[in-house]
Amino acid sequence: MALKQSGVVYEYVDIRKDEAGRWRVMEINAGNESVPTLVFADGSTLTEPSNAALQVRLESLGYGLTPSTSWDRLRLQLQNPTIIAFGIGLTIGGGIVGSLLMVILGVALILVPWVVRRLRK
Repeated sequence: MALKQSGVVYEYVDIRKDEAGRWRVMEINAGNESVPTLVFADGSTLTEPSNAALQVRLESLGYGLTPSTSWDRLRLQLQNPTIIAFGIGLTIGGGIVGSLLMVILGVALILVPWVVRRLRK
């Protein structure tokens, strides 16, 4: 989805049907048939990348990856590691000052990225 959304021209190779493609994937991945394996024009590769890692790589190559809907934009923001860090801080701070509300909000923020990943599937 990210490749199409960013406008990247790419070739899909089914390693079960393309022997040369299979060997290339195994060469890149120390003998493993790991898919997806992405090979970029500059020769760099990504194997089984997360959406965030793929987005960073595409942006470094000059491709803009704009989420298509408000929900996609929100999901992308909620997966930011800063959310988890803030949740941890809020939970600890709430525990120190004895605020149940802060602890609940902190735990909720810690769980948000996990919930968002589950909703994506």
